[in-house]
Amino acid sequence: MSKNVKLLLKKSIKSVGKVGDVVEVSAGYARNYLLPQDLAVLPTAGNIRKVEAIRQDIERQERERREQQAALIKQLEGVEVTLERRTNEQGHLYGAVSATDISKALQSQGFNIQAEDISLPGRLDHVDTYIAKVRFADDLTADIKVWVAPDAESKATMEAAKKAATAAAEPAPQT
Repeated sequence: MSKNVKLLLKKSIKSVGKVGDVVEVSAGYARNYLLPQDLAVLPTAGNIRKVEAIRQDIERQERERREQQAALIKQLEGVEVTLERRTNEQGHLYGAVSATDISKALQSQGFNIQAEDISLPGRLDHVDTYIAKVRFADDLTADIKVWVAPDAESKATMEAAKKAATAAAEPAPQT
């Protein structure tokens, strides 16, 4: 049976704790991951003072980043993205539009949005209009309208297929 060890975190670790927290983890996790990766130290008085300075600096950076994200969310209101893709005659894409595609389009418009910040309403694999969500935090979200349109060649193919379908649906003239 291994016992738990108390450590002071030097960096924030998801599902463990934030910088400066004294956490109790298993001895194996501490010995094999946290200590060799220099993510945690023993909670001595000197280490607590050092990590507290790091924590204050990180908290300041987090506040600045959150302010930038809030400003970016305000700028994103009403933003639309149009993506042209190859489709078949029915308007189905040959490959779905991904969050990476949307983030690249937003970056080309001057917005610093990463793919992991975008959540999609499902598969974007058909010519249509979709609403994607940009989320930095639970209270920092914005909706973006994503237009998935056929490219010129696919558009001509879709129109030809539509004409052929309407011509086939009309009754043939009697002679």
